[in-house]
Amino acid sequence: MSSFFYNLPSVGCVCAHRGARSLAPENTLLALARARECGAALWETDVQLTADGKAVLFHDRLLGRTTNAAELDAFVSFAPWALADFTLEQLSRLDAGSWFLRDDPFGTVADGVVRETEHAEIHRQKVPLLDDALEYSRRHRFPVNLELKDQSGTPAELDLVPVVLEAVARFGVGDLVLISSFNHDYLRQVHNLNPQLATAALAEGSHPENLLPYLRGLGVVAYHPDQQIVETGLIHELDMAGFRVNLWTVNDVARARELVVAGATFICTDWPQKMVGRL
Repeated sequence: MSSFFYNLPSVGCVCAHRGARSLAPENTLLALARARECGAALWETDVQLTADGKAVLFHDRLLGRTTNAAELDAFVSFAPWALADFTLEQLSRLDAGSWFLRDDPFGTVADGVVRETEHAEIHRQKVPLLDDALEYSRRHRFPVNLELKDQSGTPAELDLVPVVLEAVARFGVGDLVLISSFNHDYLRQVHNLNPQLATAALAEGSHPENLLPYLRGLGVVAYHPDQQIVETGLIHELDMAGFRVNLWTVNDVARARELVVAGATFICTDWPQKMVGRL
């Protein structure tokens, strides 16, 4: 049995979604640092493999939204810029921070929460390696939920799980890592390769049929549904059956409190700085 949840309070934890993504560019080392600084109990990030098999933190399948790939001559001919088509060296040329100041997705730049003195550091953000994130979590004992992105149909499909598990083992952070995915075959692989690691099934739109037997068959310890499809009674039912329930993406404090009272272990939010201390 994984010891992951021993690192967290029993209920009411705040998980920073893609790092503190309302304070810094998502899935960057700066967003990770901001998550810890604002008091989140853990953070969540997304993992994919590059064309040369390196694990990096990135959410989208395509590079366009959160990098400057469209602006670089060396990348123009590769539109629409699927991450899995590029090597780590190629990705290292990209700016993964400036879009945040330009698009201001949460209004935190315009309202001054993100100060001008932080802009230079934001501009310097790159697509991080999983290794860098695990080293940070190890150094600070900061738990992390690694979401394995579905890379079906790419060369990364067969290698993603082994590469991630190798990194977790190399850094000795098995007790600090929770692995989740919408691709439940990945979770089966993790359970088969290292049943000591904590795993969680992600769900959106609807729940798997025969939910309790299904989760038991996956070997997961937690269920991570979209909070929009969850009634509080389900949280209690799963808790009584021995499964942790963690909800995403919860940005309303009243809703977060409702879910915590019902028994959710943690809520994943874009606004950890507003949630910490209020659940």
